[in-house]
Amino acid sequence: MNLTYFKANFTIAHKAKKNILLVSFLIIFSVLFLFVVELQRIGDGVVEWQAYNQSLDINMDYFDNSSLRKKTYRATYNNLSAQKASIALIQNSEVFNSPKDYLQSMTNLNEEMLKGYRTHYRGAYSLVVPPKFELQQRLVTYRYLARHKIPIVMNDKSSATYVIYLLSIFGIFMFFYLLLLAADSWMMNLNHPTLLKNIPYLIHDEIRGKIAINLVLTLVPLIVAVILAYLFAGLRNSFSSLSYPVVFYLNKISAIALWQYFLIFLLYTIAFGIFITCLAMFLNQLLKNVYLTILVGSVVYVLSFLPGKLLRYLCFLPSAYVNIGNVLSGTIAKQTGLSYLNAVSAIVILLLWAGTFALLFRWSVGRAAK
Repeated sequence: MNLTYFKANFTIAHKAKKNILLVSFLIIFSVLFLFVVELQRIGDGVVEWQAYNQSLDINMDYFDNSSLRKKTYRATYNNLSAQKASIALIQNSEVFNSPKDYLQSMTNLNEEMLKGYRTHYRGAYSLVVPPKFELQQRLVTYRYLARHKIPIVMNDKSSATYVIYLLSIFGIFMFFYLLLLAADSWMMNLNHPTLLKNIPYLIHDEIRGKIAINLVLTLVPLIVAVILAYLFAGLRNSFSSLSYPVVFYLNKISAIALWQYFLIFLLYTIAFGIFITCLAMFLNQLLKNVYLTILVGSVVYVLSFLPGKLLRYLCFLPSAYVNIGNVLSGTIAKQTGLSYLNAVSAIVILLLWAGTFALLFRWSVGRAAK
């Protein structure tokens, strides 16, 4: 790589107002969003089980002597009764502030909720039960906590749980952060061809240089934002272990430590950044308009909202992997019914598309130069 050319481009990029605004917003949002979590009581276990308890009471009233004579209805009623018993234990653990009992009671409750699916909750017509996949995700987290003897945190405002929630948000919007960051890649060369004419470079210098610049402007702020968020949440509320579990999917649902998850998140972001930079450079060479590049790039994201039955036939496209959280948690594998769609396959597909767009970009530039 031509270091002189890279340094010139990096100086321009990190001083650009748009990039300064993006980086600043990422860091400030990471810290201040904690107040929203606190005010809205996001992830508050007490709020969740209290609301579910009310739904249980309503649905248990649907059963009468006539319906209980039916085997499936009676099985559902017994299951709801077992859930009520678990919730009573959760209430006790709240009163006595016992995280260990709370964890065991929450584990029992989620196991009973899963058992309820065997009878399809027949008779409990309005019971709002989380999907089976979500219950399985919760259970692997609870079992990880019990196995490693880590105290459960009953909200999303402690240091580790806040970072976990924050990463789930970053997973949704990282695509747009990278797209806005990379949207003007190569445009300077198109609009101001004489600006860097005294610095000789090759096309592969441009591609590798822009990738490196965009990754630096993504990874460094992301790491800083997460560290500040962890410290701020810890100082304001309480510190929790970096070994706190996060749901992770490879070939099956499991849980890994937060610090491991964050490393995988960064690795995925690198592949993501390479893909989006190559896409943006090709689109800018083709369309020669930043706003059209953002518009076309957004279409890639919109396709990710297609139903799982359709998305499974488009799994070779990058659209299926634009939500980092959905890929790492196994949600995309569940939606499409394709168990091999995980972080590894997603990274491979993103890099293959990145290579394709890089080749198309080089071909397009070479053709325009003739």
